[in-house]
Amino acid sequence: MQNRARWLLLAAVLVPGLVVGAMATALMSPNDAGPNAWATETTLWLGIAAVLAVTFGLGLAAMRLWLIGPVERIARHMEDLPLPDAPDALARIAAALDWYRRQNARDRVLLAGQLDAVEALRGEAAGAREQLHEADRLALVGRVAMGVSHELGGPLALLTGWLERLRTLEAADAPADARMRCIDEIERSAQQIERLLTELARPGLQRTRDADRPCDLLAVALRLQGQAEQHPRLKHVRLTVDATDATHPADASASHVEQVLLNLVLNAADAMKRQGDLAIHLQRDGKWQIVDVDDAGPGVPLALRDRIFEPLFSTQPSADRPGQSGWGLGLAISRRTLASYGGSLTVADSPLGGARFRLQIPVAGRQSAPAP
Repeated sequence: MQNRARWLLLAAVLVPGLVVGAMATALMSPNDAGPNAWATETTLWLGIAAVLAVTFGLGLAAMRLWLIGPVERIARHMEDLPLPDAPDALARIAAALDWYRRQNARDRVLLAGQLDAVEALRGEAAGAREQLHEADRLALVGRVAMGVSHELGGPLALLTGWLERLRTLEAADAPADARMRCIDEIERSAQQIERLLTELARPGLQRTRDADRPCDLLAVALRLQGQAEQHPRLKHVRLTVDATDATHPADASASHVEQVLLNLVLNAADAMKRQGDLAIHLQRDGKWQIVDVDDAGPGVPLALRDRIFEPLFSTQPSADRPGQSGWGLGLAISRRTLASYGGSLTVADSPLGGARFRLQIPVAGRQSAPAP
C-alpha cells in the first residue's frame, strides 16, 4: 500500500510537469501565427488546467493511501480500546494532587522546624566556642600562675627559713657575723624573687639573670648546700657535694643553674619522704660540664622517664596540697632552662638506689651545640 502511494505521488508530480512543459514550449514557439493562433492558445490553457486537475486528484489519492488511511486505521483501533470513566479518573487525579499538596505543606513545616533547630544549634555552638576560648584563656592564665608559684616557691621558702634563723640568732644574742650572713641570704633570696618576677613579666626581653653568666658550677652547688639547712623541706636531708676539679666554669647563668638544682633537690627530698641522703657530683667530659643529682628514693620507672618532663605531669605528692599530686612543672621548666643554654637534662638510675638527674652544660668559653 505504501509503495502504491509513493508511485501515485511520483506520477502526480512528474507527468503533469512534463505535459505542462511541452505545452508551454508549443505555446511559445515562434512558428505559431495566423488565424488559428488564438484557438491554439486557448486549447493549450485548457489542457494545462486539465493536467493540473488530474495532478490534484492524483495527489489526493496518494495522501489518502499514504497519510489519511493509516490515521483512520489508528483511530478505528483506538475506538475499540476501553476508555476509563472520566469522573473517576479526574477524582483520583484530584485526590493524588491533594495528597501531594498536603505532603508538601507538612514537609515545609518540618523543614522550617529543622531550620529553626539549626539556627538554635548554631547559636549554641557560637556560645560554646566563646566558652572554650574563655576556658583556654583561663587555662593559660592558670598555667602561668602555677609556673610563677612554682618558680617563686623555692626562693620564698629560703627567705622564710633565713628569717626564722635570724630571729633565733637575735633571741640568742648571736655574733654579728652570723646575723649578717642571714641578712645577706635574705637579700639574695629577695633579689632572686625580683629577677624571677621581672623575667615572667617581660618574657620577650633578654634574660635579666644573664648578668651572672658564665658561672662556676661548684660554687653554685656549695651555695645551695649551705642554703639547704634553712629550707623546711630539706631539714632532715643530708646533702653532700663533691667535684673532680677545683672549679667547673659553665656557659650558663648562676641564678638559673641554682634554680634548676634547687628544683631537683626538692623533688628528690619529696621522693625520699624528706629524709635520707642526697649527693651532687660534678665532673667535666670534654666540652661539657656534668652535674649529677643522686637520691636514695624509689627511682623513676622506665615507662615514665620521658613523661616526667612533660608540663603538668607529676607522680609526686604536692608539698602544699596534702593528698594531691604536684603541679608537674619543675622538671619541664628545668629542662627548658638548660636547653636555652644548649644543655640538657636526663634521668637514669642512681648508685644510691634512687634516681639520677644529669645536667649537661657547655663549658664556658666554648661554642657548643645542644647536648645529645
